[in-house]
Amino acid sequence: MFDFGFDQAAGLRAEPARASGPSVMPVASPAQPARAYELLCTLAAHLSALGREVVIIDATASETPVRRGNDGAHLGLLHAMHDPSICGLARSGEGVDWLVMPGALGMQALQQTAQASGGAVALSRLLAPFGPRALVLLFAPPQGLATLLAGLPARALVPVLPQPQASIDAYGAIKLLHAAGVSPVLAPLEQGLAPEAVPLQQVVDTVADCAQRYLGLPLDTWPLNTWGLRVQESALTRCDPRAGAPAGLWQPHFSAPQAGRAATAHTTWS
Repeated sequence: MFDFGFDQAAGLRAEPARASGPSVMPVASPAQPARAYELLCTLAAHLSALGREVVIIDATASETPVRRGNDGAHLGLLHAMHDPSICGLARSGEGVDWLVMPGALGMQALQQTAQASGGAVALSRLLAPFGPRALVLLFAPPQGLATLLAGLPARALVPVLPQPQASIDAYGAIKLLHAAGVSPVLAPLEQGLAPEAVPLQQVVDTVADCAQRYLGLPLDTWPLNTWGLRVQESALTRCDPRAGAPAGLWQPHFSAPQAGRAATAHTTWS
């Protein structure tokens, strides 16, 4: 309770999101999605340490056109959305830290739903197969996220990596999300030093300066050790009417501290 920026009330502040239903946090994929997998696993580890059942939907990878069998081995987002018998999804099995599902085809279907009926309906459809403690990390191209989330009070994580392409990827994502009314947040992650690596703070400063100069947008940057609490408090949640909450999606007011207790990071793509 004496850690800087962390107190006993931190868990209570996040409790409504855990109690109401499954949640979703959008994460914008860069031009080379594999470069952000370490960030996804680190974030998933932080959320797991807070007691969430983490599901990563990789909308840069396509589901098999036809699901083979019912053992879950080939389960993708589109299959889960089309099969009403699938519910309460969380972990995929014993010894697995979190469930990873391909979701490119499902993401396309969700965008069509959003364009026809609105983003809230689309996200309700997305969250329907998942259990109440699930927190879905929707890893998808920023253009798709902008279409899906347009008009919703959503935040979206934008990865910032120490690579030459990172500033272009991050600024492009910010521009698309901001135009759709989504609030982008920078999530910088230092990775192993490579010959082409550039200082991470330099990339963050470049992206933030461009957003302020050309979009008039001051950007939030979430330090690594705050990711778990901040994502849990900012994720969009499907409320459960049986718990006395209004139907639909809501977003808690973001009030996480500036610094939090660091969680042990996973670097394995589970």
